[in-house]
Amino acid sequence: MSKQETPPRPRQPNATYRSRRRALASLPNTSSSASPSSDTIVLSYSNPSTPPSSPPPPSKRSRIRQATATTFSAKKSAKSVPKENKVQTYLSLSNKPHRTTCSQCGMSYDTLSPDDTRLHSRFHARAIGGVDVSIPPHYTPVATVYLQRRETNTARKASIYKFAVRELSSGSTALRSVKTGVDATLRLCNSELSAPDEHLAALSHRAEATVFVCVAGRCSNENKVPNTPSNGAHVIVGLCLVERAEAGYFMSVDTGRVLPQSEERLIMGISRIYTVHSARRTGVAQAVLDAARRNFVYGLEVGKDCVGWSQPSESGCRVATRWCSVSMTEDEVREDRGDKKGEDVQGQMNIHRKIRVYVERV
Repeated sequence: MSKQETPPRPRQPNATYRSRRRALASLPNTSSSASPSSDTIVLSYSNPSTPPSSPPPPSKRSRIRQATATTFSAKKSAKSVPKENKVQTYLSLSNKPHRTTCSQCGMSYDTLSPDDTRLHSRFHARAIGGVDVSIPPHYTPVATVYLQRRETNTARKASIYKFAVRELSSGSTALRSVKTGVDATLRLCNSELSAPDEHLAALSHRAEATVFVCVAGRCSNENKVPNTPSNGAHVIVGLCLVERAEAGYFMSVDTGRVLPQSEERLIMGISRIYTVHSARRTGVAQAVLDAARRNFVYGLEVGKDCVGWSQPSESGCRVATRWCSVSMTEDEVREDRGDKKGEDVQGQMNIHRKIRVYVERV
């Protein structure tokens, strides 16, 4: 009798978490108190420590990822808070108003705010004393003037330089200090005139735009008395921005109305003119205007009757009235005042003046 060979036992695959979940899902939904029926198949596992219904414990790597995601979401929610909602408050125990206006430079600022105080100190120093500037040594001034102060009977030497706006906007390293000083002075002028804050880069497209800068030594004291500069520094005390103008009209200085049928042919237009507070009433404006009309066009001295102004302010009208104003006729005075034709205004002709204005190019 031959010995029968037994076939090898098939290898059973190891039970996995997915297979356990499938087997558990195939079981009927019975309560735990009910006894299993004869048709119910009960599976047993070799590792009863982990029940089939509970998921496996998370690994160390997954716990680290979950903690990192939680930290990142917390930081993101903290950054999403807008900064505009954060307002710094100050405690004031005084009855005096903390908002004040400087009587010298005219700037209004909050005395309790450190940022406003520092901003006022910087603006005050520039508006009163001038903006620091360093002129390249190879540049020659077009005019040299002496600024006279009647109160102290002293004179202050100043030099006037001519710079093309395109030359300053080209990014030259030698003219970097001049460009910075001119931009800062233009901001002072625009803030005082409530005009748009334009830089030299935005003015380079204008036809033959030129800047005339009056440079003098810095005052050594705070009383605005022109003395010899102690450290050799120079500041911009006056500025005049001119451009090419073709046509203009007469404007009444008294009412600010443009007179009809008064078209004039112009050559030079004055866009901006500014003088720092420490150099006012010393002849800076007239000196810069004279230098501009003599050096704006090469080889030609522009007459005052060919110079126009761009919407002058009250102080600008006073400068224009002293420099290039013209007396109005009787008919122009009657039309400007709205009087009747028969009213006599002959005795008031020396009072009513008019200046030439032009439309500034955009």
